[in-house]
Amino acid sequence: MTVYNENNKSIELMENFYVSNKNKKKHNLKIQVKLNDTGIYLRHETTEGGHFTEQLIRLEDIVGSNCDNHIRKRLRGGLGSCKRDRDDDEAHHHSENNADNDSKDLSAYLYIFAYIRKEKPLKRERVVRILRFRSFLSFEENLKCAERWHNAIKVNKRASDDRRPLLILLNPKSGSGKGRQLFQNEVAPILKEAEIQYEFIVTTHTNYARDYIRQRKDIAQSYSGIVVASGDGLFFEVLNGIMERLDWRLLTHHLPLGIIPCGSGNGLAKTIAHLYNEPFEPKPILHATLACVSGKNTPLDVVRIELANGDKYLEMYSFLSVGWGLIADIDIESEKLRSIGAQRFTLWSIHRLLHLRACKGKVSYLPWRQNESITKTRTEDISTKQAVNEEAKAPHSILKHYHDFQEEENDSDTILENSEFVDIISHSSRKYNGDSWQSAESRRTAYYSLAGQSTRSQRSITASVLSKIEAANTELEAKALQSHLPPLKSPLPADWNTEEGEFIMVHAAYTTHLAADCLFAPESKLNDGIIYLVIIRAGISRVQLLNFLLSMSSGTHLDEAPSSHVQVLRVTAFRIEPHNSDGIITVDGERMEYGSIQAEMFPGLIKVMVPNTSVIKAECIDEYDQNKGACEVNENP
Repeated sequence: MTVYNENNKSIELMENFYVSNKNKKKHNLKIQVKLNDTGIYLRHETTEGGHFTEQLIRLEDIVGSNCDNHIRKRLRGGLGSCKRDRDDDEAHHHSENNADNDSKDLSAYLYIFAYIRKEKPLKRERVVRILRFRSFLSFEENLKCAERWHNAIKVNKRASDDRRPLLILLNPKSGSGKGRQLFQNEVAPILKEAEIQYEFIVTTHTNYARDYIRQRKDIAQSYSGIVVASGDGLFFEVLNGIMERLDWRLLTHHLPLGIIPCGSGNGLAKTIAHLYNEPFEPKPILHATLACVSGKNTPLDVVRIELANGDKYLEMYSFLSVGWGLIADIDIESEKLRSIGAQRFTLWSIHRLLHLRACKGKVSYLPWRQNESITKTRTEDISTKQAVNEEAKAPHSILKHYHDFQEEENDSDTILENSEFVDIISHSSRKYNGDSWQSAESRRTAYYSLAGQSTRSQRSITASVLSKIEAANTELEAKALQSHLPPLKSPLPADWNTEEGEFIMVHAAYTTHLAADCLFAPESKLNDGIIYLVIIRAGISRVQLLNFLLSMSSGTHLDEAPSSHVQVLRVTAFRIEPHNSDGIITVDGERMEYGSIQAEMFPGLIKVMVPNTSVIKAECIDEYDQNKGACEVNENP
């Protein structure tokens, strides 16, 4: 039975299948399989009073399906297959293991791959359901039945057949240096199950990913997203490569970023799992890969960073944290122990406590105000919404919606050969104001060109076309990422607060976790527009510092703040001005030029891939026992 639901654009299918019983004296189990927009229901009617057992595999837990012409041997997590047949042909199943029948098998098989959420303990368990279609006497007809289910699953999951591939960047030296092996063993199989194509790039040196993303011209046209298979450092490179492009706004709205934690820090991957109540350990790569194939994404806060050291000035973008002092020292100085993995942080923390040092300087910050943050977020959304909606259908051409100009204007008296742009100034005698795009005195620096045939005359360029281009350029200029802070070496406004003295640590975070085992800012969200600034002043005892560091794994290190030495602040911007010339400053775990630094929050600037999760604890999901042929969950409809 096939039903198309017009309301939610989903397909409903229902068929009867059978699970073979190893005891040939007993009948095979009849299973009614139903697919709808919720998932796949497998219902088995019992012989006792019309009761039934039912299992639901939620659609959000299904990563994909595919068709085949045979049962795969040693299938990882495979279960007994369900076999479709005519209702009056059940007896035929008792001879299904006969070698002659197997050699003439014309069945088509549908493999359904799901990773079902378990609550106690919290984990994702791989489940494979195999539906066997053999009602017809030809493999082609049976394959059509299997493909009908396969396509219906894709329709209900809103999966597109023409989805562009993912761009996956791998750092082979991340973590303990097993990145390539981890990808092949744990990531690639899930991508295959989800039928996701990808282009695989292995980085060879520092800033390889940054340069690659910045210079690759066809990223927006070629890929549906970028996935980083490494630690937070490679994600930092990709983010800054995007922000250094001229079409950064297009990419940040249409190209979500994903992370698969093959590194030693993995703060962002752990943050996503934590906020979506998804499991992380003991298989962080599995769970992060499931988020990358889910097709879901959400806005992620980005912080704009300015650094100055003498005549050197740097601008960059951060997604994780900024550190000065103790934690930054531990992060960078423990690099020499990278071969032992995440344990390097613990060992170097002990060393740093025994050799404690303070940093002299000035810390200034702009307190967070809820109303201002909401207003800023809405302003950013409104300023980009129209352009994003127009670009969504064709991100490969920012002027796709202007192509109709060429169709509307057919008369051409002047041909401008070998020119990409229409030279309006030299072909027009009309007067324009100084702020017009045609004026040589215009202060604007970015204009649209008319793609395709560059043939226009004065008559062919209508007032309508000019007004649309003028409006587009005005919109583009208004949406440029503008800093609201004074220059780094200029005085700060009166609404900023300033503290000066000796500090053991100043650390700013905008994700919950700095690493997989470091819950630094428990109240942080991916898109709340808040920087959590933790300041520890000199004078704190080593015992207090030890307790602080040990409590970061559980997120209880801030329970006693504020105190005389520890302060936690919610801010939207801050500035650090060291007085000494030697020290360590980190941005997203990467060491930077030591000097003055200031940071400013831009809420929800990019999109990040997240799990397709809706936690419903009221309904238990369990699986069939392949030996007993029964379902462990019993409930009424």
